[in-house]
Amino acid sequence: MARLALISTVLFGAALAPAALAQSNDTNGTTIIAPLDAVPPIVIAPAVANVDMLASPTLLLEKSTDQSWLAPPRNLHPSVLASGIPIPTNRWWGNLISTGKDVKEVLRVWTNPYAVAMLPTGIQVSYPAATRAFGGASGNPGASRYYLHGAQNDLTLSAAEFSSLAAEATSANFQVTSWDDLGVTVRKDVGAAASMTSVFVSGMAFATATYVSLVPALTTQHAIQSVNGRALKEGEAVSGTKFVVALANGQTWVVYASMEVSLAAHLTTQLVAATSFSGTLQVALAASATDIAVYDSYRDCAVQGGTVVPATTSYTFRWATTGVCAAGLLHFALLHHADTMDGATARQVNLTHLASTTRGAMVPFVSATATWTLQEPKLVSAGMFPRQRPTAARVTATDMRRHLTDDIHAPWTLPLDGSYYFNGKAAQKYASLCLMAADPAVSSDATLLATCRGKLEKLLAPFASNAWTYKLVYDAVYKGIVSSQGFVQKDLNADFGNTMYNDHHYHFGYWIATVAIANAVHPTMASLPQLNQLAALLARDVANDNGADTAFPTFRMFDWFRGHSYSHGVTALADGKDQESSSEEVNFHYGLMLFGQAVGNANVERLGRLMLTLNARSIQMYFLMDSANRIHPPAIRANKVTGIYFDNKVDYATWFSSERHCIHGIQMIPVSPATEFVRTTRFVQEEWTDILAHTAIVKQNTESNPWLSLLLTNYAAINPDDAMKKLQTAAMDDGSRQNEALAAPVMTRRQRKTTNLALPELALPTKRRARVNLPDASTTMSSREDTDSTTFDHDDQIVLLLDKLTTRRRRKPELPAGVKLVNPHYSSGTDEDDMEEADTPGVGQGFPPSLRTLEKDTALMKKQYPGLSVDVIEQVLVDTIPKQENQHSYNSILTEAAARLEKLHNEVVMARRRTLRHID
Repeated sequence: MARLALISTVLFGAALAPAALAQSNDTNGTTIIAPLDAVPPIVIAPAVANVDMLASPTLLLEKSTDQSWLAPPRNLHPSVLASGIPIPTNRWWGNLISTGKDVKEVLRVWTNPYAVAMLPTGIQVSYPAATRAFGGASGNPGASRYYLHGAQNDLTLSAAEFSSLAAEATSANFQVTSWDDLGVTVRKDVGAAASMTSVFVSGMAFATATYVSLVPALTTQHAIQSVNGRALKEGEAVSGTKFVVALANGQTWVVYASMEVSLAAHLTTQLVAATSFSGTLQVALAASATDIAVYDSYRDCAVQGGTVVPATTSYTFRWATTGVCAAGLLHFALLHHADTMDGATARQVNLTHLASTTRGAMVPFVSATATWTLQEPKLVSAGMFPRQRPTAARVTATDMRRHLTDDIHAPWTLPLDGSYYFNGKAAQKYASLCLMAADPAVSSDATLLATCRGKLEKLLAPFASNAWTYKLVYDAVYKGIVSSQGFVQKDLNADFGNTMYNDHHYHFGYWIATVAIANAVHPTMASLPQLNQLAALLARDVANDNGADTAFPTFRMFDWFRGHSYSHGVTALADGKDQESSSEEVNFHYGLMLFGQAVGNANVERLGRLMLTLNARSIQMYFLMDSANRIHPPAIRANKVTGIYFDNKVDYATWFSSERHCIHGIQMIPVSPATEFVRTTRFVQEEWTDILAHTAIVKQNTESNPWLSLLLTNYAAINPDDAMKKLQTAAMDDGSRQNEALAAPVMTRRQRKTTNLALPELALPTKRRARVNLPDASTTMSSREDTDSTTFDHDDQIVLLLDKLTTRRRRKPELPAGVKLVNPHYSSGTDEDDMEEADTPGVGQGFPPSLRTLEKDTALMKKQYPGLSVDVIEQVLVDTIPKQENQHSYNSILTEAAARLEKLHNEVVMARRRTLRHID
């Protein structure tokens, strides 16, 4: 599939370049492209599809309860478990219900501007921005690799009764009792009648605790210098409903009580009430006396959560509140909220803009109706085809039709025991070939399109019937669709953690987009009804918008407050949930929108387009950093991309490589018609000039590295002539080899969280590197180790195995008995240049294969599976040759060998990904 690179480069990359030259950016960084008139747009009518968006998942999939022993939820109140409601898996507060197998501590979560921890001693509240630290060298001038935040006890809402229970952590835990789209409620019961309840909500201005028959206490790690301006001696008390608490670290917190209470000083770090209390305490960080006055005005209204209501060009947060809210609800917004807030629903107030951990300053708003409406009037207008078609001259100049024909006639493989991620990526790639064949700007060959349709139908049949080795199953514990591979292998990390809800928007996004394309290019496909229904289930698993749907939680991955999804599933991370590949999230929203179009479901299409639009805004603001970025510190901004984006940490890295071209490239794949709406001209120019142009693979024009074509395709948006010149130079040297160097991101074999294919022989580290440990901060490569049972000793064995698979050693391959090549193979002491050259009918033809044919096909396979050595590929090829020449054609041998290599390659890269997590 090497030549597909050139096609997609032209169709999705360079074809957009003329438009890119006319681009400009508005004040929000949104790309604006002048109207185009090159080729009339292609309109494909939606299929007549009967897709039930509320169908029971068990009509198509088996039900499983294996999650109850693999990765069960924790800290859920019995009433939640008894209700059988769907349990969220990827929410920002997931650490509360997801603890490691050997970790009893419940890790903190970030509401922003506060971090909160659910401890046996109470609800710990801190302002993490005060502990920000930078570390590492990114390799870019003046830039750090990461910044993160430590944990400290600024103020804990506690009770005197908790101190006696602290030693019995298992019986004194808070439990999650309920949640909604924007918050989560936790409660700790003490006996039958006493309790403390707290609600954590994104952006909350006050941390709140409601007491029932408990003696309130406030504790801190800092010395309490004064309360209401008085320095208290041991045992001295102060009474009232408002307490201004000044701490030795320079912070001032204001505490409000719903009724009068008396608090006495104890041990310089505690304030303890004298009697039992049934009421509410609220705390907030005050930077000045002016801030305290603002808090005074809105102290009586407490947020309790909220629901999201998507519309067509806007979405609304309906905040749930308690108390007296006549003055309005005070709440912090992120900057992208401030940019899009409907002023009729909320207004800014004069309060210090507290900092979030990784998403910039937070803006205080007051809403009289406890409602925010955020406007997105400029919806992303991407469709199934790019807005600009390749010109006839460019199609001719790149020999595009021939490349397309070769790719359609080449072997197509999806291993039955393969990864849903790898196979999904490949499936969308193959479906895109048919989409190109259906584009009159590229081809008008009806026979070629028919061939492509037939191959696509055959390729998708096992998926449509869920006939793979590791079937999709319906998880009855959390209520969702997962790969059964993790259950079968008892491995949380199988298929990148799909079974434990990692990366579903990446994995399933490829399949949903593939089914959408299948509807467009092959509306009479026999398996289309099953494909559509399965795609609908995958869409509900990731982005269910129906709160009444009891089969799936709402919006599993997507966080409407933050504007992007979380990749990490149901295991705890010390730095919180994360996202690595923003571009693959874009592919999900884009695929969802296309699927809605394809099956005639206006609601699905509308939802996908709105999420895509909001996500594009969020990515431009938080993930892709041009010189006008308002979010990240200058030392991080210089990196241009964030890398792995945690709630508590931004790390210029990936889960699979520290190479800069990988860190940037993972934010580019797959290229699609939606890409131009996310990657602005200004950003692409700055990223190229400041970073990418200085990377080794660009400076050295490393054609064998598949990442180079990805970078050049991105570069074509700002300099199409130079980019195409470089791509064409690489392609003209040796047909198959250059076309692989042109491998476009939408089709590339390199995937996220896998082997670093930038290293030609898969060089692995042989020892641990020194690691800098900051207080309570995990490093990128180790932050998921709590979910991986693989030991370092075992990983040493993996390194040795991978070394055998990925290091070339010249030796004679072992041929099957009875088979001789046309040429003597590897005569002793000879190199390839010394071997006899024989006429051959061409690559992939004839039997038995000549030496030259075998060499060429080995080279082809090496480019397709760069993680494997030439010797391994060669041996697989010859091992596939039958003993008798009349048993198979050489083409069928190639097909079978490709399937074997695909499986082996995937095993290698997935094993190396696990290895890299330990060898850091």
